[in-house]
Amino acid sequence: MTQPAVKKISTINDELDLKLFFYIAKRNILFPVIFIILSLAGAWLYLRYTPPIYQTSAILQLGSQNEVSRILPTANIYDDDMAKQIELMRSSVFLQRALSKLPIQITYFSKGRVLNSELYRNAPFSVNVEVKNTSIYGVPIYVDFISRDNIVLSFGLKGEDIKRDVHINGFTSLPEMDIQIEIQNFNIIKEQQNVFSRNSYFFILNNPDNLVPAYSRDIKINVLNAAAKTIQIGYQGTNAQKASDIVNVIAEEFSIYDLEKKAESANNILAFIDQQLEMLFEKLSDSEIKLEQFKKEHGIDEVTLTPLPTLQGRMADLESQVVDLQMEYSIFTEIERSLDVEDDIDIFRLIAILAGSEFSGVVSRMLQTLQDLLIEREQLLYEVTPESNQINSLNHQISIQKRMLIESISTLKNNLDNRMSEINEKVKSYEDFLMQQGGRYSLIEYSMLQRVHSINERFYNQLVEKKAEYSISKAGYVSQSILLEKSRVPGQPILPKPKGIYVSSLIAALFFGIGIFLLKYLFYNEIPSLHDILKYTSVPVIGVIPRYKSEIPPNQLLVLKKPKSLISEALRAIRTNLQFINNDEGPKLVAVTSTISGEGKTFFAMNLAGILAFSNKKVIVIDLDMRKPKIHLGFNVENIKGVSTILSNIDTIDDCIQSSKVKNLEFITAGPVPPNPSELILTPRMDEMINYLKEKYDYVIVDNPPVGIVTDGMKSILMSDYPIYIFKANYSKRMFIENVNRLFSESQINKLSVVLNAVDSEYSSYGYDKGYSYGYYYGGYGSGYGYYDDQVHGTKKGFWKKLLGIVRRK
Repeated sequence: MTQPAVKKISTINDELDLKLFFYIAKRNILFPVIFIILSLAGAWLYLRYTPPIYQTSAILQLGSQNEVSRILPTANIYDDDMAKQIELMRSSVFLQRALSKLPIQITYFSKGRVLNSELYRNAPFSVNVEVKNTSIYGVPIYVDFISRDNIVLSFGLKGEDIKRDVHINGFTSLPEMDIQIEIQNFNIIKEQQNVFSRNSYFFILNNPDNLVPAYSRDIKINVLNAAAKTIQIGYQGTNAQKASDIVNVIAEEFSIYDLEKKAESANNILAFIDQQLEMLFEKLSDSEIKLEQFKKEHGIDEVTLTPLPTLQGRMADLESQVVDLQMEYSIFTEIERSLDVEDDIDIFRLIAILAGSEFSGVVSRMLQTLQDLLIEREQLLYEVTPESNQINSLNHQISIQKRMLIESISTLKNNLDNRMSEINEKVKSYEDFLMQQGGRYSLIEYSMLQRVHSINERFYNQLVEKKAEYSISKAGYVSQSILLEKSRVPGQPILPKPKGIYVSSLIAALFFGIGIFLLKYLFYNEIPSLHDILKYTSVPVIGVIPRYKSEIPPNQLLVLKKPKSLISEALRAIRTNLQFINNDEGPKLVAVTSTISGEGKTFFAMNLAGILAFSNKKVIVIDLDMRKPKIHLGFNVENIKGVSTILSNIDTIDDCIQSSKVKNLEFITAGPVPPNPSELILTPRMDEMINYLKEKYDYVIVDNPPVGIVTDGMKSILMSDYPIYIFKANYSKRMFIENVNRLFSESQINKLSVVLNAVDSEYSSYGYDKGYSYGYYYGGYGSGYGYYDDQVHGTKKGFWKKLLGIVRRK
């Protein structure tokens, strides 16, 4: 007889079984409860020990106005590009200036029960310090106010604990610093020290070089409306008042800084013009003196000068062109010098110098590109070190841009030199022509002196005009940056948010709890119910025994103590179902086995024997598990003699038969553990014993060793009329069903049947085992009517029962 094809047994649950999932969830409900408790406790600790973060912001409208721009072209030297103004606001130079207006060079703290509090602008004492040893920066310095006049400072430096005495009046010179401490409110200090400790105050000296990097990372400047030129300045910090002050000082200081920056550009241009005027003034004075001396020496007067040829007018025009070219040349020379010698290039000043130049457009664009690279490098230095690859790359680009700019200026200067040379050659040709007139040498020489004087005079006058234009432009500039919304001190922190933290913690706890359920469900390899057995084998199941709620007593014969219990009724159903396996007349041999120890085969064998004995059948139970005998424990007798002594021909069968408290039920214990139980079972004496007992009893029940561990019980199983294989719910592994399939198909044990032991009644009530095979213990009549001894009256269904009941009905 071959076994019909059944589903392959998997080591994991590859099907969705809601009933099993909810059953596992109920058994492991403690996990999410623990997770929830731990997560809520963790959230409470996090909120307790995390300093609050405050956020504040201000809105600034950028803009500038220069009324002179309508009149003078030089009024447009200032760049009001919004993106560049924002980058200027983010620059370390500006932030250093703005933050220097706030009292953040020294940070004051007071100890709390949980967190330390920063005393920004409200410390009961103040500190003035001149640092001698820079290692003191960033080190907490604790202040112990012994009295109004005596203070002790405590701090750790280079692994050494240091204490220094400081007096109130004046500076105290210490090896690390010169310090002066002034007390504003001694009463508050004493109250604080009485509550906590004498070192309840401390302060930290902040390194000035690290202030901008420390605060700039939390300063956010964003464009709100590009068309309206409005920006939002935001800051996040642990002190609400400080956050508000930082935002406001940046907004207010920028208007002043922007105006000063643009005034600085105009001042640089005016300084350059003054320098040129000073040089030209000396040349102009010298040429004028020489001209007057020449007139006196040669007796030249206005009448003498009248007949000069009109060619002198042409020479004057050419000389005017030379003056303009010299002006251009001097501008390019100044730019070239700045690029060569200045590391911090003032691009605004160079662009302003170029104003009105014939080549201003080309050079201005190149200067602007250089300015963009310099700004990008400055921003990147906040994030990386000067030796990083990004900075090296930008330095290389800046070097290339400067070289291109210098080469372009050099080319323009060469072009100017060529043009001036051509003009000078024309002037010289005119002079040569005048020299050839003869007799008029003095007039020609006078004409040359006059020309030099005119050039210097014209150049001087142009510079004076430029100076006047830039002075007017400087005076006409007015900053139009408006603080539309001033920062207010935030009342509530933005982080941490208690509600969000608790909700997130609860969700995380539930997630992990459900994750435990899913993992346990996925890798749940036990047999929870009859459903799994029926799914993986076609061997008939003759019964299901419910789990005994209490601890099983040493005397395992429960059917004697509770004949009306659910277990007793389940065994009666099994007794009835045995007739469908084999209903022939005569005595019957029942062989009980399992895969491993602990699945309840001995318990089943004893109590099945008791049920059969109650029906007036003569029954004997044999303990064939000679390696791990248990029958003598169940009947509470000694194991002095038994199967091992019978098979060894030491005792007779009748000498080893013992009576129980149940009428018609007798038993034979396993006897002393022999060294060779397998060999004893295979002897003819084993067959003789079985045959002899079948002649005396209606049922011979053999408690065999587990066949999944040893093969001792195979002989009695092959001989038996009722071979029964025991599984224990939520204990036996799903793979154990393979043993049943092999016995049925390979060993040709066609009468083999299965009993599922210790089934959880709650799980069974979900619908798997209820009413299976001819009316089991909790199906049919009697259910819900208090018929059985161990049925609880009036109990209400719990949440999981109700939920699983709904799922089952659906």
